[in-house]
Amino acid sequence: MKMSKWEFMHRLEELLSDIAPGEREEALKYYGDYITDGGTDNETEVLKALGTPEQVAAIVRDGLEGKSGEFTEAGFINHGAKSDNPVAQYQEPAASAPPPPPKKGLSGGMIALIVILCIFGSPVIIGLGTGLFGLLVGLLAALFALIVAFGVTGLALLGSGIVLVFVGLFRIFMGPLTGFALISAGLIMSGLGLLFLTLLVLIAGKLLPWMIKGIGKLCGKVFKSKKGAQHE
Repeated sequence: MKMSKWEFMHRLEELLSDIAPGEREEALKYYGDYITDGGTDNETEVLKALGTPEQVAAIVRDGLEGKSGEFTEAGFINHGAKSDNPVAQYQEPAASAPPPPPKKGLSGGMIALIVILCIFGSPVIIGLGTGLFGLLVGLLAALFALIVAFGVTGLALLGSGIVLVFVGLFRIFMGPLTGFALISAGLIMSGLGLLFLTLLVLIAGKLLPWMIKGIGKLCGKVFKSKKGAQHE
């Protein structure tokens, strides 16, 4: 029995009355447009190719309820078995995802500027680092000399003061005034010797380790700068 487009669509609407309104409207619009696109002269052939409204409704239900396909604005996509129905085989090509936006990197001019600054700045930085390193090494050498001088001076004063104290104790019986003078001088010299030795302990225990640690850090920075300049 031949059916017109209106009869076909009316019957299809009745068969799909129990599905979601949105899905039903999309299905009816799609099949209505499908028949219209075939042309008025070919309407009979198009309807014959689609099959009966019951068959089309079954295709839509199979996709929506059986999850073997899906119906979108582009049409019904059947993921199940192949069918002779041209609409059941129809599948709209999936739109390709837009390419991710390109990452913003440094411009060529900025890279060139950085390279130029590295080329001209590296010798200055390395020169300053080397000069500071030499200064610290010189201070370290002076500190070692100061430690040796304080040690020798402190020991000499302390030893001489002890000797004068003993001499004064011996001479106090012969000449009390001379004996007390020698003892006083010996105590003063011993006190100065102890002062120099105390300074020696402070310098060797506090200042010297701090300077050695600072020189080690500076050496690490200088060598790192030189290695970076060689790579560039």
